[in-house]
Amino acid sequence: MSNYKDIQALNQSILKKILYSPAEFKKAQERQNNEESSQDHFVFGTMVDIMLTGTRAEFDEKFIKVSEDSYPSETIEKIVRGVFDEILAEYQEDINFFPFSAYTDKILQHCKYQNYYNNYKDETRVSKILTTGTDYFELLQNSVGKTIVTDIEYAKAVNCVMALKSDEFTKKYSDKNYPKHSPDDLEYLDKVVIMFEYEGLQFKGELDRVMLDHDRKVITPIDFKTTSKSIISFKHEFWKYRYDFQAAVYRYGLAKQDFIVELMKKGYVMDNFLYIVVEKELTNPPMCFEVTKDIIRIGLAGGKIENTFYEGFTQAVERYIYAANNNKWQYPKEYYENNGRMSLL
Repeated sequence: MSNYKDIQALNQSILKKILYSPAEFKKAQERQNNEESSQDHFVFGTMVDIMLTGTRAEFDEKFIKVSEDSYPSETIEKIVRGVFDEILAEYQEDINFFPFSAYTDKILQHCKYQNYYNNYKDETRVSKILTTGTDYFELLQNSVGKTIVTDIEYAKAVNCVMALKSDEFTKKYSDKNYPKHSPDDLEYLDKVVIMFEYEGLQFKGELDRVMLDHDRKVITPIDFKTTSKSIISFKHEFWKYRYDFQAAVYRYGLAKQDFIVELMKKGYVMDNFLYIVVEKELTNPPMCFEVTKDIIRIGLAGGKIENTFYEGFTQAVERYIYAANNNKWQYPKEYYENNGRMSLL
């Protein structure tokens, strides 16, 4: 199986940014090339994803779990993190850490950035940071290449997974030990890498899970989502973040994979794409959201929902090809084509 990150191809999450602006697309592409997102909601969602579809070794390779007490105060954390990030930026691959006390100049500099005890002597300010921040610096040092998560966040992720596996409606899709009529009834394929070509461009994607119901001959593509909001509002989040676009591209690409083509020749059919959503705080139980064929059509070719027109995958590809062929990434193609004027209709 190909390593998803090593595949040189466009993916839907970056491509759909071009619907907002070519400049936004380029920024998103640069962010992806430089590093993975470390925003809290992405970190939490990744934890849940790995617990559902990965292994313990994969989790330990990506995360390091620490006690909530390991963190200093917010200002101390910013100062220590600032010093640490500066050191990483300077040395990159050849990093060779010295004790925290060896970086007094940088510590003082970041004290000034954070306006930390400006009325104290410089030596006193540095001494306070060394006393309260050395343990945190060493934690950062020992976790290079990993994401630090607190035991509280870890416990919340575990609870989300347990909720998904125990809920009467989501457990069939979440729990690989779900009761079967026979041992071969249900098969779960995790982290399914899809690759396909469209308009001469190479695309890739990675599905959280594909469930094969061999008894009914049904193929169900599945994506797990976590949300910090009420699950009842997922419909709003769905259109805000263009999950229709994601589902459409994944379903389209999945249907082009050789093993799926072979299954469909044997009479298997593709079920509607499912989003299995769980709240981080579990105020409400998890729920399954079905992406119907009408929504898939909007994700692929565009369409109108409640008087709002959404462009789809085909329009995004068209915009990408125009920008790439003409090296015009600052404005939408309509702006260039109309000599620097944009219609408000």
